[in-house]
Amino acid sequence: MPVHNMVRHARTVLAAHGLELAEPHPLRPHTTKWREFLCWDATDNGLQAIRFTLLLFHVYARLRPPRSTLHAIVRPVSYTLTYTLSRQRRIALGRGLLIASEGVANVRRLALLALWGLTCYKELRMHLKRGPVAEEDMPMEERVAIGGEIVAHLGESFDVAAFLTGSGLFWRALGLPSTSELPPWVQRRRRGLERVGVFVSLGALVLQQYALYLRRASIRRQIHDSLRHMQNELQPIAGTQSADLVSHTEALEHRHRRVQDMYAALVAERRRMRWLHIERICQYSDALFTTVEALAPDEDKEMLEAGTGLLAAVLRLLRLWNEVRFGSLDL
Repeated sequence: MPVHNMVRHARTVLAAHGLELAEPHPLRPHTTKWREFLCWDATDNGLQAIRFTLLLFHVYARLRPPRSTLHAIVRPVSYTLTYTLSRQRRIALGRGLLIASEGVANVRRLALLALWGLTCYKELRMHLKRGPVAEEDMPMEERVAIGGEIVAHLGESFDVAAFLTGSGLFWRALGLPSTSELPPWVQRRRRGLERVGVFVSLGALVLQQYALYLRRASIRRQIHDSLRHMQNELQPIAGTQSADLVSHTEALEHRHRRVQDMYAALVAERRRMRWLHIERICQYSDALFTTVEALAPDEDKEMLEAGTGLLAAVLRLLRLWNEVRFGSLDL
């Protein structure tokens, strides 16, 4: 049975027993929303959204002028640029947008480098303060998720190294004349360290997909267990006779509260399952471009990179805003 059907069935059963359902997602105070939203994840995805938006406009600036009304309707940005700017200005605009896109990516890489240094400093300081700590028994999905995150950061480190050594796309595009056409070797061709990072990122996506599968399976088990416990709690309530209601009022009220808490937990797990599904869409978007980049490094795929990257960044920003409003999802 799908998760939303399970929750609907539980709501119907509780209503049949006359139990009032509490609000599962109370809104949080407005004063704390923006402060909590300004975290690293939001900054990271915000920079990614800006980067891929600039890259998308760069692609539109490079496209050929629309030759029919249908093309103009499908590509309104390209149509507007064609009839408002000359060819030389479109070339200069496309180059500027590409450099701006890579500049935002470099700001993100430098911020990522600072985050790594700060995290290592905090972990070292915590280790020296506490001393050796016994390892806790960690669930399998947590181990896989941490492994995927470590490999993903390793893939990012190759892009950072390419930027710091001057071999990245940003430096290649920066040295071109302002009105020259972008040659094929500049058009998003990843070489050297950047190409190694593509394959490492592909391995990280495989681990993250597996961790997502394990988490979804774990949530399904928790939902089934919650439904079973809820039914076990409701059976004594349904079988209680009217003569016993007076003497067992406190016990029944306690049982009612337990059932309502179980229902609230069930709704929370359904919310996690929904956002895990959206996170899977984000990972599929990342995996689509990364796979194409690994298999066809010499093909022009700027539109695919910009589209999939922008989709994933916007969806993750929406997830973070949902966490700020209704509480952490613990994904």
